[in-house]
Amino acid sequence: MIQSKITVGEKIITADQFPEAAALTKVSEDGIRTTYYDNEYISNLLTENRVGRFLLLSQRARSFADCQLEIKRTGVPVLMMTLAKNSDMVRTRRGKDRHWSTGDVCLSLFPEEDIVVNHCQTGGTFELFNIVLTEPVVRQLAERHSDALNPFCKDFERNESIAYTPPGTQASRKLLHLFQEIEQCNEMGNYAEKYLETQILDCLSMMINRVNESDDTFSPVNLVLSDKVHEAREIMTTQYQNPPSLHQLATMVGTNECTLKSAFKQEFGETVFQCLFDHRMSLAVNYLKETSWPIAEIGLLLGYEYQSHFCTAFRRKYGMSPTDFREGC
Repeated sequence: MIQSKITVGEKIITADQFPEAAALTKVSEDGIRTTYYDNEYISNLLTENRVGRFLLLSQRARSFADCQLEIKRTGVPVLMMTLAKNSDMVRTRRGKDRHWSTGDVCLSLFPEEDIVVNHCQTGGTFELFNIVLTEPVVRQLAERHSDALNPFCKDFERNESIAYTPPGTQASRKLLHLFQEIEQCNEMGNYAEKYLETQILDCLSMMINRVNESDDTFSPVNLVLSDKVHEAREIMTTQYQNPPSLHQLATMVGTNECTLKSAFKQEFGETVFQCLFDHRMSLAVNYLKETSWPIAEIGLLLGYEYQSHFCTAFRRKYGMSPTDFREGC
């Protein structure tokens, strides 16, 4: 929930005092929510666009007098990436001032309740674009990207505002391009949700790396590449009977063979085909223990056309034949 009020000198004007307040919030057919007000002090447009589990929040304002625009947000804690698209102003949050210039970016964490005060000067404008990840979404992503996102999960417990990026941090060209693509995601129709998640993870990776002052592809964070190798592992463990080649697998997850091989080994400590081998052997153990199926049939179920190939693979893993293993169970 977002509430706002304007302070001009000693005069305070709350949103419910705006003459057109009741008609200012609209929701479009595609779910985009806009809140707009225009009075003698300030013109402000707030746009909320929810795509999948992410929220895109845009704010554009122009002031006609020296005033303060206070915005109060209540709800679940959030992790937020912010880009100042057109700005020259000071914002106060929990007693701390931060000057926003065009091109500034910030990675921040906000608690359940947060109040920000925008200090506006006559004729001044500001435009901010925010990518919002709620605490449940961050914790869900942390299940896969624990090293990168667990620190944020711990910070949520502090129940305070945290700015990870120092004031004056400017976005790189690539980061600006990512923000632009994310903002325009609603134009992609049914493809938006999956595409958006990839772009947001890429954007988050870059901002975390900026905080950590690292340009290394794999360290400390490349969430998109991590997603690709997890997807690759899922493909190999579900298509183990007829697995794709390394080239086919790389194409399926949207990368190249060299990158996939390196990233997979770093993420899981084993090669793609070692992962496939281990998965097949784990299933073999279960089949041998829990069924009386013939050895050749189990081998076929696991993708081995010939029983001898299956027996050789099993012996390499466990030091005994499938028959000896079954007899010892």
